[in-house]
Amino acid sequence: MTVLINLVGEQPVPNLLVTRYEKPEGTVLVSTERTRGVARRLERLLRPEITVEHLEIADPFDIPRIRGVLREHLASRGEPPEGWIFNLTGGTKPMSFAAYQLAIEQQASFVYLQSEGKRSRLYRYEPRQGEYHKAADELLPELITLDDYLRAHVGDYTLKPSRSNLGDQFEQALAEALKEVGLEVKVGVTLSGALEVDLVVRHENQVGVIQAKTGKAACKKDGLDQLNAACDQRVLGTYTAKILALNQRWDKTRSNLKELAQAWRICVIELPSFTREHPRLSPEDRKHLQEQVLEALGG
Repeated sequence: MTVLINLVGEQPVPNLLVTRYEKPEGTVLVSTERTRGVARRLERLLRPEITVEHLEIADPFDIPRIRGVLREHLASRGEPPEGWIFNLTGGTKPMSFAAYQLAIEQQASFVYLQSEGKRSRLYRYEPRQGEYHKAADELLPELITLDDYLRAHVGDYTLKPSRSNLGDQFEQALAEALKEVGLEVKVGVTLSGALEVDLVVRHENQVGVIQAKTGKAACKKDGLDQLNAACDQRVLGTYTAKILALNQRWDKTRSNLKELAQAWRICVIELPSFTREHPRLSPEDRKHLQEQVLEALGG
């Protein structure tokens, strides 16, 4: 039986992607008190597909103790180490060190997922003649949906009904344009508590949040603040792209907002063709939106 040992950190998607890609028969979610909620959300997503066990580490900074707890738990399963695969991507650094030491001790394989650069690349290392060699370097295919992503990060969420005001019409126009180029889109998503985002979009395994602002709201800092709140490490995570869509242009009087958006790594997309008198995007603005969002998501 192949067992994937997932070290659970505050970002759930690396564990989800690796598990979906590796297709093990079972997984052990190794979490801490701080990441217990993350492990439970992952368990809800993975349990229909594979067997899931949850192992909580009392002290995530005591390397010998972590290694001992892992060794004891895996040995109790009665399976040979040849079937163990350690995912070293998450958890605390000492948890990764302990799992790495145990992998070497048992001559088991381990993997690491690199999520930088808007792509997900998996590195696999296997023992050969007493040494570890990089056995694979693979870009991961599309493995998740927006529902997976949202449930992994916040658990339950709701979608607001569409209304006929200008703001909702702008959101729908954005959604229609982005669906044209193959993006998955959800409009009007309420996350944990009262935190709302206008659109959530996905290209392959990369996800972004879009706040859509019209009229006077487009000239305020609120949209930038809302994006930072939604993409906080404890909500949708720091790997989620932040995008602000406006139906106006920021002139020289908004240079402070431009600088702030740049500092906070927020992509600002100006779409002035959408007005109350003409509530739709021009072909030029439509193409501009599609290109900018795809670039933000690594497409």
